[in-house]
Amino acid sequence: MTVNIIKCLSQIASYLKVNPGKITLEPNFAIRSFNNTVTTGFVSIILQFLKEASCDINGNNIEMAEIRQWLEYCVVYVLNVENVQNIEQVMKELDTLLSSKTYLASFEATIADVTLFYSLHNIMANLPYLDKEKYLSVSRWFDNIQQDDSIRQKNKMVTFSTNYLTCKAPAKH
Repeated sequence: MTVNIIKCLSQIASYLKVNPGKITLEPNFAIRSFNNTVTTGFVSIILQFLKEASCDINGNNIEMAEIRQWLEYCVVYVLNVENVQNIEQVMKELDTLLSSKTYLASFEATIADVTLFYSLHNIMANLPYLDKEKYLSVSRWFDNIQQDDSIRQKNKMVTFSTNYLTCKAPAKH
C-alpha cells in the first residue's frame, strides 16, 4: 500500500498548495525530504505541510488530539487495507463513528477530513452501489466532502445512486 501513502501525502500537499518534496517509504514510516530538511512519519509530514501552508491549526487541545487520532487512523487502518475483510471492518467502524457527525473533529472540514477523503477515495470509487448504501453514513460524509472542488482536485467524482437497487428489487404496489 506504499503507493496509497505517497499518493495521499502528495494530494494533501497539493490541496494545501505546498511543495511535497521527495516522499519515500521505509518499512514502517514515510520520509519527506525538502529544503535540506527531513521529516519522518505520516502525521509529522502532514503537520509540516500545514506549517508551511501557514494554516491555523491551533484549535483547542481536544480538537487537535482528535485530528491527530484521525490522521493516525488513516495511515494505520485505511491506507493499509489489504483485503475485503479489512475494508468491511474499516467501513463498519467509520459508518458507526460518522452516524452522528457531519465532519470528523469539528463543525467544519479539517485536515482530518481531507486526509480521510484521500485515503478512502480508491475504496469508495470501487465500492458497488449496494455497499455504498450499506455504509450510508460514510457515503453521506464522503459525498459531502467531495463536493468541495479544492479537496476533490483531479479525483474522479464518486457517484452514489439508488437506480441499481430499483432495477434489482423493483417496488411492488
